[in-house]
Amino acid sequence: MRLIIGGAHQGKLDYALMQTHIPKEQVTQGGSCDLSDTKNIIILNSLHLVIKRLLRQGSDPQAYVDALLADNPNVVIITDEIGCGIVPIDRFEREWREVTGRVCCKLVGQAALVERVFCGIATVLKGESV
Repeated sequence: MRLIIGGAHQGKLDYALMQTHIPKEQVTQGGSCDLSDTKNIIILNSLHLVIKRLLRQGSDPQAYVDALLADNPNVVIITDEIGCGIVPIDRFEREWREVTGRVCCKLVGQAALVERVFCGIATVLKGESV
């Protein structure tokens, strides 16, 4: 599994597409995908939005990620860094950020390659770039 992290609008998806040569049509969008299907995901864009949706419906985000990795051990996961900055007043927003951070920490431990993209430039945090 490959994990690509970075701030919003930093070029993470474009970087992933350039590196993998996978067509954009095959990217699963976390804000709108079918949460019951983890079998057909090659690139998951916006894991943080998947986690938000799962929390809103009372589901376990870690169980979803575990199923995703079991079904697709070579999946590319892209997520925004949402834990930096001002702590939100809203309880749900704080919980979402914490759960996302914990899920990402676990993903980093399992990933063969972890990259952070800033302004379209990737830095390898773990593993060796392909």
